[in-house]
Amino acid sequence: MQLFRNNLKKSIYKIVIIFFILNNFLYANIIESQPQIIFELEKLEASNENLEIQVDFNKAVLHFRKGEYKDALRLFEKTSKVFEAPSLLNMGIIYYKQKDEKKAKEFFDKIYSKKTNLINQPYSFISSCYYLFEITKDDKYMLDLVTIFQNSKKLSDYNELITDIKDAILKELANRYLIIEDYENALGALNAMSYSLDLKKAMILIKLNNFKKASTILKKVREEEKNSETLNKVLWISAYSSLKQNNFEDAQEILDLINDRKKDFNVNIQMPIEIFFNKDLYTYKDYYKSIIKFDEERMYDFIYYFAPFVFSDSKEIIYDSVKGFIYGKAQSVENLENMVEYNTKFIRLVKQDPIKRVNELKNIIKTDSKAYIYYNLGLSYAQINDFTNAYKNFEKAYKLSPGNKLYSVMYLITANKISADMPDKQRAILDKNIKDSGGLYSYFAKELYKLFVNSAYNVVEASQSYEKTVFYKAIDFLKNMNNNEDLSNHQLLEDYERDPFIYLLKLVQKNKNEDEYRYSSRVQDSVTLKYNNNFLDSSLITSKYYIDILKAFGVFTRVDFNIDGNNNPSYLVTKAYSDLYLGKPLNSIETLKKLKDEFGYENRFTMYLSTASFLESLRPEEASIQISLIKAFYKDKDTDFLTAIQLLQNMNISSAKQFLVNKYDNPYIDFRIVGFEEFMLSL
Repeated sequence: MQLFRNNLKKSIYKIVIIFFILNNFLYANIIESQPQIIFELEKLEASNENLEIQVDFNKAVLHFRKGEYKDALRLFEKTSKVFEAPSLLNMGIIYYKQKDEKKAKEFFDKIYSKKTNLINQPYSFISSCYYLFEITKDDKYMLDLVTIFQNSKKLSDYNELITDIKDAILKELANRYLIIEDYENALGALNAMSYSLDLKKAMILIKLNNFKKASTILKKVREEEKNSETLNKVLWISAYSSLKQNNFEDAQEILDLINDRKKDFNVNIQMPIEIFFNKDLYTYKDYYKSIIKFDEERMYDFIYYFAPFVFSDSKEIIYDSVKGFIYGKAQSVENLENMVEYNTKFIRLVKQDPIKRVNELKNIIKTDSKAYIYYNLGLSYAQINDFTNAYKNFEKAYKLSPGNKLYSVMYLITANKISADMPDKQRAILDKNIKDSGGLYSYFAKELYKLFVNSAYNVVEASQSYEKTVFYKAIDFLKNMNNNEDLSNHQLLEDYERDPFIYLLKLVQKNKNEDEYRYSSRVQDSVTLKYNNNFLDSSLITSKYYIDILKAFGVFTRVDFNIDGNNNPSYLVTKAYSDLYLGKPLNSIETLKKLKDEFGYENRFTMYLSTASFLESLRPEEASIQISLIKAFYKDKDTDFLTAIQLLQNMNISSAKQFLVNKYDNPYIDFRIVGFEEFMLSL
């Protein structure tokens, strides 16, 4: 298949090189026209042949137009003795219309092989060249036509024919681009035609993710389309385009139109809409943007990674992720082994696999546990992508110790992350608590509030003695990133480059003296292509960032993710995730089951991975069960949208509309129209 695409690309590029020479025909007026090649007597140059032959030729054309092909062929055979090229052309066209391409080719070849016809009978020569291309798809005929068109000024008598054939070539060129998924150039070829294929253009714009422009064109097509069957397809595609934009108001109007035509509507059977795992949802460019300037999701990951563990509800004693214990005031503890039992256990647990750490920390929880114990468990949950349980434990920590501003802000921003149904009154209380002066970790809380809740908020509180902590430098790193400042020499990257996550952050920073080529080459050469324990001992956040770097620089498929004998749960999560994107969904399903059965690791993240794996392995029923479970366990709003898609496919329009409430932006499960590409190619 790849060889076919490469060969097709070569043939396209040969044609395009010549097309670019022809400025006069790349921009045509918009009129509706299609090739109609029948040679009539009025197109003949003046002839002194006897009147009988001319009459016979015109009779033959009349029979041709009536579909009386046998009589037409008999007369054209006779007239070919005098009017050779035009008679042979019309005979070839008759056989072409009768699907006898072998016989048709014989007649067209006779015209094409006689090169003097280009001078003496240009209409017949150009037409035969066009039909030979249609029959054989041999690029030499297309190239001949393009070469002829360079001299089209000398063929002014045949402008209509030339325009028609130019359009046919451009349409063929557009289709070739579509086959190799070069949608930009396909659209360019269509735009150069003398008439407009609006539906085809709209569908290409959808493939280019330009849904807004596609919807504008589709609305115009809906208003003009007279064919009922085609209109049904236009409505179906219009609904799809609106849903992809999360434009529910427009989508509901279109769904009402579909519902009105429900009796005669069967496009959902011809071109069903389905959910699927889209491993190509994001481009290289998308991944690159996400690793260089973080989106909101990665900002959350970043903060959860660097946020400190806490060891007191009355004094500022934290465990810095790199430096160890940090004391906000002058306290000094000479021997950590003499600390309370929890702290001693934590020193051991913090070095364990992150998922095992959570399971151990859960066992420490007692009915009279301190707030910081719940906070530390919540932070540990966040570091393994279990944000629902992180939210629950941050809430418990806050309620036990509302004076700790770090608990308040982590509770609030995690509620926002999972779109928790927190009452407005509770949000207002948290908002006021964080903004008020005083309290533990007030500076950190206010900085996080500004980053995640209200960017207009002005932090005036002093940073006290936090400047030397990793968390302070991490927050400063994010602030500088949001301000588009150079990060290549940021203190965070300079001081802690041995940390796996920070090592990766530093790796992808572009140096001032690097051009794009040198930058890409350096990262590709430096990033390890053998997955190792350095990433596993960090967190799942590091693993996700590493994989996105691989995708951004086009080396993901070259990486060996196997670590023989490693059954640590964090490695298994990474393995399930990478196997899914490497086309091994059955392996992912097995690994995710092992994580659930042996380590009790199941959450919204893993359940969506399971859903994607079931879809990729063509097990839609099990995927639907997973979606139902996600909705039941997590009240997940993405599942409402997926439910709407499934109801729409079943033409349960009224019910589908009720679930179109929350914007859909799931990184794993996408939806598509089956047969979309084939229909687009056929237009």
